[in-house]
Amino acid sequence: MNNKTFLPFVALCLIWGSTWYFIKITLNAGMPPMYGVGIRFFFSGLLFFLILLFRKESIPINKQTIKLYLSFALLNFSLSYGITYWATQYIYSSISAIIWGLFPAVTSLIAHFMIPNDPNERLTQNKLLALGIGFIGLTIIFSNQTIDFSSNSFIGILLLMCAVVAAAYPSVLYKKHSKEVNHYQMNAVCQLITGVVMLSLSYFIETEDTMQLVWTNELILSTIYLIVLGGVVSWGIYFWLYQHLTVTQVTYVAIFPPIVAIIIGWIFLNEVLTIKEIIGTIFILSGSVLIYRK
Repeated sequence: MNNKTFLPFVALCLIWGSTWYFIKITLNAGMPPMYGVGIRFFFSGLLFFLILLFRKESIPINKQTIKLYLSFALLNFSLSYGITYWATQYIYSSISAIIWGLFPAVTSLIAHFMIPNDPNERLTQNKLLALGIGFIGLTIIFSNQTIDFSSNSFIGILLLMCAVVAAAYPSVLYKKHSKEVNHYQMNAVCQLITGVVMLSLSYFIETEDTMQLVWTNELILSTIYLIVLGGVVSWGIYFWLYQHLTVTQVTYVAIFPPIVAIIIGWIFLNEVLTIKEIIGTIFILSGSVLIYRK
């Protein structure tokens, strides 16, 4: 990582770390999960299309880019964010962020098989050890939950693990084809698809809850934050970094947001982690850091 990528990287960590707080605010205000994801990415996608119009850029469309758009829109944005929003209704926002700390380890495993010719993405002993340590941490966090397989909190943590895996595949796929689609094009198409898909699902599933939603000033400002900073700025930086760093280096960004989320959750949401959750967090983040040791 050099001076060109360092500041955008830090900015992305801070923004993503803070989005968990604003997601929790919107959910606590009664915003349905699918509607929240849909409205966030529909409007951020429109903003990206305005950027493309200003830059006079077209959208590259061929068999490979269509696969890329759909995999990222449906797996990363729609599925993983849909799960994350739903789960964060029932668990601390900081716990959601901590589980996403597994993202670097999972992505490095998938990158090993999808980009076998890149020596930077090969599965090393450190990466395997990181996976093991990360999942030990997750097990410790699980052990803090009441063993009720039907409880929303338990199901939420389990589904968040699936969300991490779902998001990892398209991230590696984009790295393979990042020269074909720039970050403006990628965000415009994928986010708008996500917005349409999630708002359509919300219309059929969450209509009653959406109609009862009261748009307070706090809810409006939180939604604007998630659209502009959480949708446009953060994802613009994220895809830009893929054009300058390896997949493993980019996913390093998943390590620091949980720390920011824990601090914000503690100060503003009165989220206090238990000893087991703190120990589990240390394991997960330590495992992620281990990935980058030679």
